[in-house]
Amino acid sequence: MQTTLIILALLAVAGGVGYLLIKQGKIKDSDGDFIPDVVEDKVDEVKGKVQKKVKAVKTRVKNVKDEIEDVVEEIEDVVQAIKGKVTKSKLNSMTKDQLVQAAKTDHNVELDGTVKKSTLVNKVYSLYNNKK
Repeated sequence: MQTTLIILALLAVAGGVGYLLIKQGKIKDSDGDFIPDVVEDKVDEVKGKVQKKVKAVKTRVKNVKDEIEDVVEEIEDVVQAIKGKVTKSKLNSMTKDQLVQAAKTDHNVELDGTVKKSTLVNKVYSLYNNKK
């Protein structure tokens, strides 16, 4: 309790001294709001620096986001290159279930697994090569 009273007394004394110095003209306060002009100028300066930094960070974040999107696209291209081109012989080596799953996963197309395997191979091959 005494600590709080001491802190409040010190703040009151500091405020009173500040008020007296402003009234005597030793501390400039051109707009009369009892906040010294030096403090107001410093606050404006810091505010400007913060706004510049925020703008710079936003720009950097945008650039990083664009670069990440480019990297993701390149990774997808690499995966496609590793897989290689889809051929009928590669599709023939797959089971019917794998063919149906590949059509669903890669092209979001439901195929009937009860048809002949050669029919499934042809349908999946046409999906990969954009033929209908």
